[in-house]
Amino acid sequence: MPVYMEQGINNTVNLTDDEKMLGMFAHLSMFFGSLIIPLIFWLVNKDKSKFTTFHSLQALFFHIAYTAVLVLLVIFVAIAGMAAGLIKPGHSGPPEMGALQIIIILALGVMVIGFIFASVALAVINAISAYKGGMKKYPLIGNIVYKKVYGVN
Repeated sequence: MPVYMEQGINNTVNLTDDEKMLGMFAHLSMFFGSLIIPLIFWLVNKDKSKFTTFHSLQALFFHIAYTAVLVLLVIFVAIAGMAAGLIKPGHSGPPEMGALQIIIILALGVMVIGFIFASVALAVINAISAYKGGMKKYPLIGNIVYKKVYGVN
């Protein structure tokens, strides 16, 4: 059974296969039941397993942040498209695009797609780490959740 250590504090725990699987599925729930599955895992295990609680809460908050940032990016792309003259309210024909408008749309598309791929990659990396009994953290969110679950300052 794996032993994990984080931030110089020895959190020696004999993890069960169920705990590791729940941690992994909490992160992978980004592909199915994004908010509901980590919430259920957290509610069921909050008094049973700090490991599962950590991964469930971390995944839940990451999925909320991911969704919020993605919505903001789409709104930004729509506003930038209107500002570039690509979306004209009340205009029924195809937009007439110049080189600058094409570059703007491509750059914004690459930004959105890059964000999606980076987020998915991060979720998969954390899922693999959880399955191995690790305590990999998401940027910003991971430290906050870790301190809350393990009571570390």
